[in-house]
Amino acid sequence: FCERGYHATTMRDISAKAGIKPPSIYNHYTSKQEILHQIAEGIMADLLRGAREATGRCTDPATELRAFITWHVTFHARRRFEAKIADDQLYALEPRLRRRVVAIRDEYEDLLKDILARGQTSRHWRVADISVIAFAIATMCTAVDTWYRDHSRLSADKIARIYADFILASLESTGET
Repeated sequence: FCERGYHATTMRDISAKAGIKPPSIYNHYTSKQEILHQIAEGIMADLLRGAREATGRCTDPATELRAFITWHVTFHARRRFEAKIADDQLYALEPRLRRRVVAIRDEYEDLLKDILARGQTSRHWRVADISVIAFAIATMCTAVDTWYRDHSRLSADKIARIYADFILASLESTGET
């Protein structure tokens, strides 16, 4: 799915990559839809669970946002192929299955929006529109899965720190009105 996209990938392609005979794939999965759904729902569930764990111990919005960004960036760098499939191929899921994945994604986005809202209130962060800013942050952090490579000049953790510093600095109030 990552190389060719959902529609151009056949069950024969999947079985070949898995090193099994084409009919054997049906011992494990009923359809290509099931495979895509398991990847997409599993990735979103892991992403949400990890974000809750990363932010759950934080005591203020700035620390929480830093933890959220760090989790998001490192997750998308380390699991970039699965994450890219879940992000790019979500449209290919049947509506019923897509709704299940989108519901998890919405919970994830709500976590970020809540952090931004609390930061706006308690730290006077410049957040013109919480939904737009949340989408911008998530999109920027997710895009790591398109360009990050293992053994790059910067580690995933270092990139996450750079992103978190940049985002937090952009939210800080200048005191101007």
